[in-house]
This record gives sequence, structure tokens and C-alpha cells, in this order.
Amino acid sequence: MTTPPTAAERPDDKSGQATAHPVGLTPPAAAERPDATPAAAAEHPGGASAIAERRAGLPAAEGPDGASVAVERLDAVPTAAERSHGASATAERPAGPSAALRPGGWSVAGEWRDASPAPAEQAQSTSGAGEPAAGPSGGEGPDGASAVGERPGVPAVAAEGSGAVFPGAESLDVLLGDPWRVGNPYGFAAAVARDGRAEFPHAFAERLESADLPLAHVPAGLGGTLTGLDDTLQRVRVAARRDAAVMPATLLSCAAVATVLAAGTPGQARAVADWVHAGRTVAFALSEEHAGSDVLANTCRLEEAPGGGFTLTGSKWLVGRGATAHAALVVARTAPRGPAAFTAVLLGPRELARVRRAAAHPVTGMRGIDFADLVFDGTPVPADAVVGAVGGGLAAAMRAQQLVRLLSTAACLATADTALRTALRFTRSRKAAGAAVAAAHTERDIALAGAELMAADVLSLTAARYAQLSPGTFGLCSHVVKRVATRLTASSIARSRGLLGARGFLADGPGSVVDKAQRDNAVVESIDTSPLGVLRAVAAQLPAYAEPPQDARTAPPDVRALCAYGEPLPALDHTALDLAARPRDRVLLGFAEHAATVAARLEECGAPRAAELVREVRAALAATVAAAADARRDRAAGPEPLDLADSGCLLYAAAAAALAWWAHPGRGLYGERPDGAGWLTAVLAVLLAHADGRDPRRVPAGDLAPAAEAVTRLDADPQLFTALPVRLSDAPGPA
Repeated sequence: MTTPPTAAERPDDKSGQATAHPVGLTPPAAAERPDATPAAAAEHPGGASAIAERRAGLPAAEGPDGASVAVERLDAVPTAAERSHGASATAERPAGPSAALRPGGWSVAGEWRDASPAPAEQAQSTSGAGEPAAGPSGGEGPDGASAVGERPGVPAVAAEGSGAVFPGAESLDVLLGDPWRVGNPYGFAAAVARDGRAEFPHAFAERLESADLPLAHVPAGLGGTLTGLDDTLQRVRVAARRDAAVMPATLLSCAAVATVLAAGTPGQARAVADWVHAGRTVAFALSEEHAGSDVLANTCRLEEAPGGGFTLTGSKWLVGRGATAHAALVVARTAPRGPAAFTAVLLGPRELARVRRAAAHPVTGMRGIDFADLVFDGTPVPADAVVGAVGGGLAAAMRAQQLVRLLSTAACLATADTALRTALRFTRSRKAAGAAVAAAHTERDIALAGAELMAADVLSLTAARYAQLSPGTFGLCSHVVKRVATRLTASSIARSRGLLGARGFLADGPGSVVDKAQRDNAVVESIDTSPLGVLRAVAAQLPAYAEPPQDARTAPPDVRALCAYGEPLPALDHTALDLAARPRDRVLLGFAEHAATVAARLEECGAPRAAELVREVRAALAATVAAAADARRDRAAGPEPLDLADSGCLLYAAAAAALAWWAHPGRGLYGERPDGAGWLTAVLAVLLAHADGRDPRRVPAGDLAPAAEAVTRLDADPQLFTALPVRLSDAPGPA
């Protein structure tokens, strides 16, 4: 997670090629095989167990200034307990009442929940005002359970190697315990209490570090735990659903690390990996307050120094973890104009010691995370701190941002999951005038919130696999997934909050949980790429898809691999990420080729309504890209290009959902029977309504009903609101 830029311009854009080789939404004549055969990523020597050893005693590695990382760079870095505002993560303070609890002992989830603490919770000490201390170390969760065993009242959760699709996510969720339990330091009550104090999640972050979550974006070849980005997405979600602030607390180095892996030297890659292994944070400094989302207007400059090396002068704005980071990747101007006028440099603790860090800005969401300015006043920078070529810094950073946009969707999905689950449990337990609140008039909002969340989920999972299978063509998808996930989950959360009625604005009870989820979700919209920057990038690329294909090399490979969630993937190649706007997107081309086949298959499975909607999506996409091409030729005529881009993003998500259903023959998604298409009907109907500017509440009740059934079924199990089963440690909700 990073700071909010970016301009629509892509530094090494080769969009001129689009007119030479246009690719339309008519089916291509031929299809390629995938770029790379999916295979398990190569393991780092020593495996994951080597990570703990590296943290205990890091081997020397050459950093960008030639210094030993272990000796000269890390010895000046605060310990885990010191690094957040200088406070001890385990210092005991008098316990105080949780802000999330109602008088009388109600839980954050509503009346149905037994708020009395479990015996293990009664024995816990406290580490903050109203926040219980971390649970036992090792394999036990906060309520005393084994990380992979059973607890009374909670179904057994699959351990690693058990055959679960995402066993790492399931095991991590059990390790963190039931989030509804009031005394759980990794639960909702503790998160709301921390948020009220704007307190960094010390104990939670350390718990996740012990489970190696911060290494989930680091390739196995550098000692990380990244195998598949879809697996990473799910692991992050089960942590962030409890408190989205743990994402910048533990994973904020992703942008800087990805930039170094995309353009840096092997020594620089090892240096940033070692910092992450040691629990350090590498900030990403790109944005400047006066420039906003137009990074080409940035003025912070990197100049050659008379005695060699460089000096940095200027400031960077809203740098995530800027006040507490131990290293930073800074993109600064090295030439007067143009996208090739910027260079990236990697500053270690020694260089950052000479940088002034302004006080953190107050924020409305993800409270406790510092977003601070970095001020440079002729700061010395060694020559070998340059990442990539001089003048190539912005291009490298923008390539890396494709992955950051993807991973940021985990926070969107996590917060929407929490809001909807809270609303579901409230409506199914609350009585009004002797009748359940979960009456027919609430089912529509539950269905809409569920369909919007499922649409964002299936697109995010598809995008996660796409980035590894074909990083060179991932650019458009990375913008689309960011737009769709932020827009749809924000809408889903708003509907969930509405289901709470008056309790939705109370500062305790279920309203406090949903309020925090909503504020945290809103932060993600402008992090890493602004909404305007996203739509501009999509608007620039859509017109190229209006013409029929003229080159068989642009035809898509087998798109089923994009949706084979949890299946092995090739190692992620950061260097292959590309900014060129050539019309090669696998989802759009794949849907154009297979839409008729998908519709026919739905007919065979007894889902004629879903088949009809697939055909509507195909026609709407064709009309949208044609209108985008017309708007490019005559800007005075037709719809606004950014509006077309917004509709195009929603229709892209619909195409991905249809392909996901088709890619799982004989297996039901979202807990449905094999080949069940109820969820798909709801998702496509809602996405078409959004894309057309219609109120989704006018979607026929019969189309929506399967979405309400799906999320109710998944919560009762309980499972994450995602396509394939991810079992959770939550006590089951009310039926």
C-alpha cells in the first residue's frame, strides 16, 4: 500500500501500436497456448523455515551503496516492539472497557452473541486500553486452540496439505481465532477499540509476522512465501477482515519491493528482501501534495553531487509509514520534462537518518497508521542507490503499481466481508415487534450487497492469476480490478450499514464494526492510483478493442487457466510487467472468443436466464468499446470517455464472472451445486444494471435471490465470501 498518485500517462507507452494491430471483440481466428505452463514456484533453498533463521541472524548482503545489509543497514533499525511510535507492543496498561461493547455485555455482532469471555480469555493480560494481550505463541490461537485443530463449537479447519484450495488462509484464520469473541486481541472488538485510540496494531502485526504474512508478496527465490497471488490475496483477506489497518502495518513494503524486483539489481533485490525478512518497512515515496494525481508535475529533484553520487531536494507527501519506515524508495525528477525525467533511488536507514520526517497526517480510516511527509534538504544519496537506469524510475514504479493495485483489493474485499457478515448476523437475530428483521424487504439489500461483493471477489481472484500467467498483458486488468473492487465493495458496505437501521450510526454494537470497515474501505480508493487516474488509463485503452483482430498473435490462450483458483502458477516475473497499451487483454479477448460457448453451456445446464445475461454482456461490451472509439475520433460527440471507461470496467467484471463459471465444470462456486448458475445470474444482472446507469434495486427479485442464499449459506458454514471454500474460525452465525 502506497501513497495516492497517478497520472494517466504511462512513461514508456507504446499505445501507437494499437492502431497498427487493432484487436476487436469479434472472436479471433486462432488461439495461443499460455505464455508459461503453470507450475509450482521454485522454492528457496531451505524453504520457509529459513525465514525464521534469517530474522535471527541475517547474512550479509550487498545493498545499493555496497554496504553489508546485516552490519551497516539493519543494526540502526528499531526492533519490532520499538518501531511503531517508540512504544512497547507488550507493555501492560490498566484494562479499560472496549469501545465496541454495549452496556450489558452485548458483542460487536449484535444480540445473538454470547458476550461472556471464554476461560482462556479470562486469563489473558491486557496490552492496551481495552485490548487483550496477544495469545499464546507457537501453534495456539488467542482462545487457546491449536492453529489446525478443533475448538468446541467451531468446525475443524483444514491444515496445510489437507486438500483445501487455500489451506494457508484457513490455517491463518484459525491461528487468529474467532473474531466475534470479545476478548480476542485479533477480533472485531479489539480493532474498534484500537481505532478509537488511533493506535498502531502492535500485537496483531507481530502475530502476522510470526506467521510470515509480510513475506506473502516476496518470491520464494528470495526466501518469501509467494507462490500464487490468489493464495496471497486470500491470506491477506482473512487477516484484514478483522482490521484492514494490518495491511499497511505488515505489507506496505510491497510497492517498493516490487519496483526493485522490476528494475533493480540482484543486490538491491536481496537487500529489500532481507529488510522484509527482518520485519522492516520499506516505504514508497512518489506523490507530492501540489501535483496531486499528476506525477509528471512532481518537483522533488535528484541532482548529481560534485564529489559523486546525488543529492535529494524537495518533499514527498502522504508516504505510508513515512514516520516509522526503516528504508524508502523515492522517485525524484532528474530532467526538466517528460515521463523519462524521473529516477528511483533506494534509501536505507543510514540515508533516512538525514531526512526530516514530518508529523503524520490525521486520517479518517486505517487509524493508527502513519501517513507522513518526507522532507529532503540536499540529502546525500550514493550512486549505487539508483534503481534501474537514470530516467527509468517512473516507468519502473508504474509497472510495480500494477501488482499493488491488485493486492490493495484484499482490503476492499475484507472490509465488505466484515460489513456484510455483521449485517447478516444482526438481521437474522434481531426481533422487532415479534418478527425477525430479516423479512422479505431486507433480502433485496442482502442480495445486492452479496452480488456486488461476489463480483469484486471473482474479478480479483482472476486478476491475481492473470498477473502471474501473463504479466506483460496485465496492465489494463490491473486498472479495471482496482476500479471495480473499490466501487462495488463501497456500495456493498453502504447497503450492509443500511441493514442495521439506527444501530448503523451508534458508536457501539454492530454499527461500530461496520463504521470502521466503511472508513477503512474508503482509504483504499485513492491509495496507489487515484480513481481519476484509473479511469483515464482504461479510457485510453478501450478504443483499441473496437476493431476485429488482424494478427493471430494477439489471440488469447486457454483462458480457463486464469480462473483455476488455487492451482499452481509459474513464478511471478516482475521484469515482464509492461506499460504498453496494446490490445492484448486476456479477459476481453477470451470472453469475445468464448461467450457463445459459455451461453450454450449455461442453456445445457438449465440456466437460460444466465445464458441470456451473458449474451447481453457481450452486446454491451461491443457497444461500449465502439462508443469509446467514436469518442476518440470526435470528442464533442457521444458519451464522456471516462463514463464509458467506468461502464467498461463493470462489463469486464461481468465477462470475468462468466469465464469463471465456465472454467469450473462440474463444480459449484459460492457453495452452489455443481454447475449451479444462480450466483452468476445475480452478479451479471447487478453488473449490467450498474454499467447501464440503472438502479440495481430494480433488478428482478428472481435474479437477485440466489445471491442472498449464497451469502447466508457461506456465513452459516462459516466460510469466507469467496468463490471456492475458505473455512473460517468464526462461531456459526444465527440461522
